[in-house]
Amino acid sequence: MSAVHNRSTGRNTSAARKEKHAIQASCSRASEYLLPTLFVVGAGLCLWETREMSQLGAVFPAVISLVVIVAGLLRLGQLGLRGVVASQERGSDPSSDPSSDPSSDSGSGSAPRRLALVGIMLAWALALPWLGFLLTGLASFVGLMMVAQYRRWHPRRLAGHLLTGAVLVAFFYALFALVLNVPLPAGRWFTL
Repeated sequence: MSAVHNRSTGRNTSAARKEKHAIQASCSRASEYLLPTLFVVGAGLCLWETREMSQLGAVFPAVISLVVIVAGLLRLGQLGLRGVVASQERGSDPSSDPSSDPSSDSGSGSAPRRLALVGIMLAWALALPWLGFLLTGLASFVGLMMVAQYRRWHPRRLAGHLLTGAVLVAFFYALFALVLNVPLPAGRWFTL
C-alpha cells in the first residue's frame, strides 16, 4: 500500500492516520516506554528471587510476577504498534485530543474526581468485610468507571465497560480464591 499525499496539508494521509491512533505520552515518548520496561525488569527480578523460596511460598509472588511481565510486554507491544506522540506533537485537530473538550476536565485534572476516587476506594475498603469481594469489587469498578469516564456514555460503551468489569472481577476472584487459595471475604451479611 502506498501512502497518499494530501496536497492541501502537505502530509501523507497514512502518517496522519497513524498519528491520530497513536498513544499520547503523558510526559515524553521515552517515559512511555520506560515505565513498562521497568515493570518487566522488576517483575523478572522478583520471579528470579522465587527460586530460593519453597514451592508453596513461591506460588503467589511467581504468579503476580508473571502477570506483571505479561502486562508490561503487552503495553510495550501496544506502544510499538500504535506509536507514541509527545504532548506537544499531537495534531492540531481538536477532536483528536480529549483535553481540548471544554466539558472534559481530564487535561488539568479535577478535584471532585480525585475526591470521588478516594471516597469510592474508602467505601470499598469499609464495605469489603460486610458485602464480600465480588459485590464490592463490582460496585467499586462501576463507581470508578463513572468517575474516570470523561466522554459521553453510549449504550455500546457502557455495555463494553460493564462486561469488562465483570470479567476482570471474576478473573481476579478466580485467581486469588481458586488458584492461589487466598481467603477472600465472603461478606458478613451473607454468612449470618
